Amino acid sequence: MSLEQISYIAQIAGSVGVIVSLVFVGLQVRQNTAALYRNEHNSTMEQWTVIRSAIVQNRDVAELMTSGLSGERALDAADQLRLEQFLQEHAWASFHIWDRTQRGVFAKGTFELTAGPLLSDVLTTKRGSAWWNGAKKAGFIPQFVADVDAVLAKHTERS
Repeated sequence: MSLEQISYIAQIAGSVGVIVSLVFVGLQVRQNTAALYRNEHNSTMEQWTVIRSAIVQNRDVAELMTSGLSGERALDAADQLRLEQFLQEHAWASFHIWDRTQRGVFAKGTFELTAGPLLSDVLTTKRGSAWWNGAKKAGFIPQFVADVDAVLAKHTERS
């Protein structure tokens, strides 16, 4: 075997090595992307767990949400602030699901099928609606506001 033939074999082996390396890197990128998506899901779940836990573990919060949202009792300044902050947290957690859906982290329609209806249940109440009418003008991006309003319109049609 001549030196030239050995050179050709070495070039072929090197090319195969590069291809194998690229395939390996592609698989690693795919695995890392899947892990990032999983972390996004976990982060979303943690955000909602805080809200659900506050309601489940604290009867006062649950009563504030039920009677406060419905308007069946007057709220003092502290309870009004607490209710508004809770609504803000609820909307903000919903925004994160909306945003992750927009970016393709969650499947298309995830917001409309999950957080949207839950947010609608809260924002179609007497005080929830009043809060949203003010809050949507500041603090939320217009595309999110439009999508929430669309979900609210569907919710109202079904009621």
